[in-house]
Amino acid sequence: MLVELYAAPAAAPQPTESPVSNAVGELPEQEPSLSPDQLLGSFDSREEAITFAKEQLANGGQHLTDTQSGMFDEHTHIEWLTLTTTHNDASTHTTYYLVTDEGY
Repeated sequence: MLVELYAAPAAAPQPTESPVSNAVGELPEQEPSLSPDQLLGSFDSREEAITFAKEQLANGGQHLTDTQSGMFDEHTHIEWLTLTTTHNDASTHTTYYLVTDEGY
């Protein structure tokens, strides 16, 4: 299984809408999609991708305090991942998308 890790725009700790959802029925060229510019890497497992994200934050001098994740729905292979860190007593939420090739 291949897992791609994407940086997500600043969002709430638990995003509610998939980055590829088409709830309002846009035309294909107007559908939302993940940007290749936001791709941080491809990994062999979900755990490797999460470890990479944690290490990136730790290398930036931030202390990891919480990890949350979840699926948007059963129809897409996209999961949100939010890492909560502290630095100088300030709490920060960093959100990522994990995309698997499962089922394709």
